Amino acid sequence: MNNLDSHRHSHAHAHAHAHALLDTQSVRWKDLVKYQRFETARELCLPLPWLLLAVVCGQQATAVGATGSVQWGWIVAMGIAVIYVFMLGLRVAHNAFHGTLGLTPSGDHWVMGVISVMMLGSSHAINYTHMYHHKHCMQKGDVEGELATLPFGRALLKSPIYPVYIHIVALRDAPKLQKRWILAELAVSALLQCMMLVWFESPVYGLYSLMMLVANLSAPMVGIWAVHRQCEGSAVNARSCRSRVVNFLTCGMFYHAEHHLFPAVPTRHLAELAMRIDATGVRFLGVTEFG
Repeated sequence: MNNLDSHRHSHAHAHAHAHALLDTQSVRWKDLVKYQRFETARELCLPLPWLLLAVVCGQQATAVGATGSVQWGWIVAMGIAVIYVFMLGLRVAHNAFHGTLGLTPSGDHWVMGVISVMMLGSSHAINYTHMYHHKHCMQKGDVEGELATLPFGRALLKSPIYPVYIHIVALRDAPKLQKRWILAELAVSALLQCMMLVWFESPVYGLYSLMMLVANLSAPMVGIWAVHRQCEGSAVNARSCRSRVVNFLTCGMFYHAEHHLFPAVPTRHLAELAMRIDATGVRFLGVTEFG
């Protein structure tokens, strides 16, 4: 049984050290686990409009650029679109990590594979360190949580090498089947890079690759440091957000304390879960709420 599949069996249990703070039996959450088929389809399609928008903006930017002038408006628009391709791709892959897309285990693996090519890395590598992170959050060996123990300046300097570090750790420590997925995803991504940049000489894909690289290198500050900073030893070891604007802009990914308490609940239903937890009167000890 690999890391992804074994984690499914522990989804129904919140972290034991958080039970003293929040009686999970008092929160109605099991009805939030299941997906309707249309919800699964909608979740899988989330990155696609932004990917199309990135291509359209890239075509406009490179077409006008051929005249000798740089159209920063189109480049900025493409950058925003790529950010959301990355963020929503990560959201879909993250739900696949936890088996919360309403798919079979095999389906989750293939979704991670497709997202890997879209995001120019290996989702299975991130899956390995992320599952360890849930089991041993902010403890020794938690590669993902390690960044959050650093002050802002040091974390910012380390953030660009973190995606590479995660891939190295996963290739070293992951089970054999997961290593095969990682190597396959990296190989397909590299092949696509060569085809688009060398064979087709696509300037749009060149821009896309550069922007996706920047997104990958900067994401650890938002996706790890911001949601776990100064949480060592707290009841949940994660932060949460109640700002509707922030949660809208971050696609619901900042309901992080709720996710750690109830990892079986998909991202799409975390807002409802947060309201139910708030209705109990519980405020997470040691966890700061944004906004």
